[in-house]
Amino acid sequence: MFQFLSQSKAAPATTDVPRALPASWYREPAMYELERRAVFSKRWLLVTHKSRFSKTGDYVRYQEAGFSFFLCRDREGNLNGFHNICRHRAYPVITKDEGNAKILACQYHGWSYGLSGKLAKAPRFENMDTFDTDSNGLFKVHVYVDHRGFVWINIDGNETPVPWEADFKGADKQPRLDNFDMDDYSFDHAWDMNGNYNWKTLVDNYNECYHCSVAHPGIAATSDLKTYKVETKGGQIQHYVQDKPGKESGLDVAPTFFFPNASVTMT
Repeated sequence: MFQFLSQSKAAPATTDVPRALPASWYREPAMYELERRAVFSKRWLLVTHKSRFSKTGDYVRYQEAGFSFFLCRDREGNLNGFHNICRHRAYPVITKDEGNAKILACQYHGWSYGLSGKLAKAPRFENMDTFDTDSNGLFKVHVYVDHRGFVWINIDGNETPVPWEADFKGADKQPRLDNFDMDDYSFDHAWDMNGNYNWKTLVDNYNECYHCSVAHPGIAATSDLKTYKVETKGGQIQHYVQDKPGKESGLDVAPTFFFPNASVTMT
């Protein structure tokens, strides 16, 4: 879908010059709404790592392209995802960014749900013959945990979304990632960064190293930017660069972008 600028050898003069996306695609509200429906509500989105959910009841709230959802670990150790709306009046079930809960309780009318999303209590609805508890659980979000423990979600309302492998087959088994044992890592912290720009602007920035020599002097000091290249494989863009002589061993770096929303730089 996209072609990104890397510092590889110049293409022959007869080759068509890659063109950027129209500027209107970065600023038109109608285009963004189309992207929300066609991209963000249909594709697998990388959001976190399973190490963030170490205890039963751990939960984290997320928002992607205006869609609010949360992940939580249930009593069987499963990681579940749900839209952050109560089935009664669509009030948010989770009101904090993260925490731990024994039960998921809505603070509006007191409806509560188990960690698996099943409705546990609906005050004053108990004696209604026509009320079906089983059909009023939280709306699920599809969750996939890859070989490296990274957690992906898909908010497609269909029972079966597009397979994760359709876009990211082999992404979690890149040979260069064998240098990193995820069991040696533990979750440390998270932070938010807000910016007044279109999401594709950040994608463009991450996937070119034209700015590296100026904006990232640390990279330029240890990496031979003349060897910098990217390889597109399905929905992922893998970044490669050779080290400069003298760089300390054991400081491997493996950056990958995952369309449309995430990048991972393993170090």
